[in-house]
Amino acid sequence: MRPATPADRPAVVELLVTLQADPEHLVGYHGVTAEELADELAGFTPDWASGAVVGTDDGGAVRAVLSAQVDPELGRAWLHGPFVDIPAGHPAGRQLWHNTADDLLDLALGLPRLAGVTDLELYGHRRNRRLGDFAARHGFAAGAASRVFTLTGSALRSVLVGVADSTPGPRLLDRDPRVRAEVVDLHERCFPNRTITGKQLVAGARGHTVVVLTGADGVLGYAAGLAQPEELYVDYVGVDPNMRAVGAGRSLVRALLRAMVAEHGARPQAAAVIALGNDASERMFSALGFDLHLELVGYRRR
Repeated sequence: MRPATPADRPAVVELLVTLQADPEHLVGYHGVTAEELADELAGFTPDWASGAVVGTDDGGAVRAVLSAQVDPELGRAWLHGPFVDIPAGHPAGRQLWHNTADDLLDLALGLPRLAGVTDLELYGHRRNRRLGDFAARHGFAAGAASRVFTLTGSALRSVLVGVADSTPGPRLLDRDPRVRAEVVDLHERCFPNRTITGKQLVAGARGHTVVVLTGADGVLGYAAGLAQPEELYVDYVGVDPNMRAVGAGRSLVRALLRAMVAEHGARPQAAAVIALGNDASERMFSALGFDLHLELVGYRRR
């Protein structure tokens, strides 16, 4: 076991590509599936090694990894992993997985990047029982499940080239201080368990594209997303309570996807994560053509 280095990136990507194909190993990362991590390692998080630890075999090959995304302002960390590659047919495979996972967590919590951070979160596929056992053993409480919805093919093209719902429609967030302040306020009200603050969002601290819908009384709603190498990820959609159920959310999502394509180029897929039980959001994304892809379960330790 040792802290990761930038030179470990190719081996870590190869390990993740192998393990994430199996739902029993699938781990979500910051509210999205593990499928995007290889892309993030390839370019979106160049400093990932400062928040990661690896386990190697006797020959030095990377066989395990645990990484973290840390937000010092929120005092939270989202753990991606642990991923442990156990040889097929190993007589003590389950015990070896848990022992390795425990060692990875102990080492990761000692990294300078996680110093003083005590609010930790994990996401995993509902069939990832090893992660569930690992979370329970380390004091992580199981939380609500969430669902990943995806949009591909002709359904995605239809959203990108279709006619906008409203006139005037949503537009890119500009530098208007009043509009930005209202987006911050709406974000804080809509997402009390947010993974990014409203101020960080409008400042572009994580690289979000943000579109807003305004009316005579100010901001009616906003949507924010991230363009990843293989995916357009819809991260947040916040709508004023008085504007819900009238198509504002759908209009915002369409505008956001188009804005991300205009800025970053087309992608083969769009995705969104919705808390289980949020029927209104599920209906909105389903109406746009999104289909259920998988279910994740969250675990949190404060």
